[in-house]
Amino acid sequence: MNNLEVIAENYEAMHDDWKDLEKIVRRKEFNNLIEFCSESHQRVIEFGLGDGVFTSMLCEKFDSVTAVDAAQTTIDILSKELKFDNITFEQSYIEDYCSEIKYDVIVMSHILEHLTDPILALEKVSHLMHEETIIYISVPNANSLHRLVAVKMGLLKRTDSLNQRDLDLGHKIVFSPQSFKATVEKSGLKIYHFGGVMIKPLTNSQIVNDWSLDIINGFIALGDDLPDFCGDIYVLAKKNNEK
Repeated sequence: MNNLEVIAENYEAMHDDWKDLEKIVRRKEFNNLIEFCSESHQRVIEFGLGDGVFTSMLCEKFDSVTAVDAAQTTIDILSKELKFDNITFEQSYIEDYCSEIKYDVIVMSHILEHLTDPILALEKVSHLMHEETIIYISVPNANSLHRLVAVKMGLLKRTDSLNQRDLDLGHKIVFSPQSFKATVEKSGLKIYHFGGVMIKPLTNSQIVNDWSLDIINGFIALGDDLPDFCGDIYVLAKKNNEK
């Protein structure tokens, strides 16, 4: 079993300490996406499925969802768990994925940080876009408050240093808002919205153990005002027709 399959097999266990919080944060992510979708946006493709929380939300909202993951283990698990008639699973690396279909919405939630060459991956994905396609991309934020604090405490050398949890999850890079936007733009996409999801001054487990739902929702709402310092950052982008 290769390392990717090992990570996929243990993915849910690695998120057990913040499962409920994850669902709340992913719901905020999802709401950020659909705010920019119209009724004409119905055919969706998602790359990188994780534990299927976001995938399930997509299936409930859109007519057709193609769910792509590089790990066959993830496909096997989620194809049994997600009982939707409008979903099709495919096993493929992003860089190898080919299709003649043009999708209305492309979702890449927490996948770019796993890739050796994220620009190449985005260039490949752009071939699946038509003129009105929306692509949603989110990543963990190097400038999150909990990482800034970790540097001050000597737990991280730099905010973009990979910590043990990053390594366990197969992360290869931690993006700052600047490097994230630069990567997306270098791939030829045009960003039309940038945002953040939840101000996160503590680790996930500390938040789960010590915060009420009201506090969590307050810090999620604050993230709309302070995206550069959120735990996660995201962009919505389209094809650059000015090229």
